[in-house]
Amino acid sequence: MKPLIPYFQDPYFTIPGVGLEIHAFGVLVALGFVLGGQVAQKKADKFGGSGDAVNRLIGWLVFGVFVGGHWGHLLMYRPEDLEGDGARFATFFSVLSQGRLPHGDEVPVLLQFWHGLSSFGGFFLCVALTIWFFRKERMAFWPNADGLAIGFTLGWFFGRMGCFSAHDHAGNVTDFYLGVYGMCPGGNPTVACHDLGLYEAIWSLAAFGLFIFLDRKPRPAGFFTGLLAVLYGPCRFASDFFRSAETDTRYAGLTPAQYGSIALTLVGLWIVQTRFKKAAG
Repeated sequence: MKPLIPYFQDPYFTIPGVGLEIHAFGVLVALGFVLGGQVAQKKADKFGGSGDAVNRLIGWLVFGVFVGGHWGHLLMYRPEDLEGDGARFATFFSVLSQGRLPHGDEVPVLLQFWHGLSSFGGFFLCVALTIWFFRKERMAFWPNADGLAIGFTLGWFFGRMGCFSAHDHAGNVTDFYLGVYGMCPGGNPTVACHDLGLYEAIWSLAAFGLFIFLDRKPRPAGFFTGLLAVLYGPCRFASDFFRSAETDTRYAGLTPAQYGSIALTLVGLWIVQTRFKKAAG
């Protein structure tokens, strides 16, 4: 078996006269929020929630993805990067007081949201923000959460395709036919590695198709939320075994995301069980 995907450069274009580079990663992530958000709004309305409220929540979720994702990455995988951030914060505020924008090492690592993202960090903050938002709005949680769950699978597909385009998630060296040449550390064009972003994109598209099929019949409120957790947890737990031990911190042999996957799966099973029991009366 030979890998079939050749190496390719991260696609981008430059805006004439401005010099701003627009990368495929950013375009695909933006598409994920837009298209996934549209699906989430439509499904929330169908389930008895509020598509308008979901639309207002999306801005908070963008915040949650990048802030929670970055902080989760630092705390779980790169805590050593936070050393000296106190001094950087002092420099940061000093520069702001001078009326100019900080750049480079003047920006604390904690605020460098463009460097390093953990999907579980973003996920946990987004869940917290979603619970807070619907409580604040005094709206039913489960119908809206189910709409978000279905929209998430489509949005996650585009987001992970963005990771694929940027070669963000290289796993171990492989001869698997979906391996990508040249994306391994060192960039050797004759060596292929597992592309974990691509694998999750495939999972997301399959999950979206499954959810659309299952939505043909009425389901208990909360069913799709629980099912999303049940499906993603084992997928992420398995895929992390393809990550390099040199780049991904492990505790007792497992990555932080694998512990999160176990918790996520158990919570998902609990949600599905309790929601079916409630629907049965």
